[in-house]
Amino acid sequence: MLGPNGLGSLKLGMSRQQATATGMLRPFPTKGDGCASAHLTSAPTDRGLVIFSGTLGLAVIDAYGSIKTHEGARIGMSSADMLRIYPTWKAADGDATNGRGYAKTPGNDKAVYRIATRNGTVTALTLQYSNQNCYE
Repeated sequence: MLGPNGLGSLKLGMSRQQATATGMLRPFPTKGDGCASAHLTSAPTDRGLVIFSGTLGLAVIDAYGSIKTHEGARIGMSSADMLRIYPTWKAADGDATNGRGYAKTPGNDKAVYRIATRNGTVTALTLQYSNQNCYE
């Protein structure tokens, strides 16, 4: 379950050392102070990305496969169903059929769900800090 604070024992804000200690991550490829990414050990290599910010700690957790939010949103569901779950979803580009936007994360006012769609289907789902500073 991708909840308002993280995925299982992996939580937003963790240091790189704390996140690695959960055993849920493949090694971070760099040790610098800036942004770095790794993948969840249980995810395919092109999914399950996590991004660590040098100032915020663990800032982004990317869902994959059948991982759902507490409210039931998941990759592969229709855009219409996603909008029923998150009526406050707001497009950053495009629209709910083909685009990318953000929904408030119930239970964490510092985080959002970044939800991307294509052809009326949810194609990406990410829990991230509202003010993350590593991409977009």
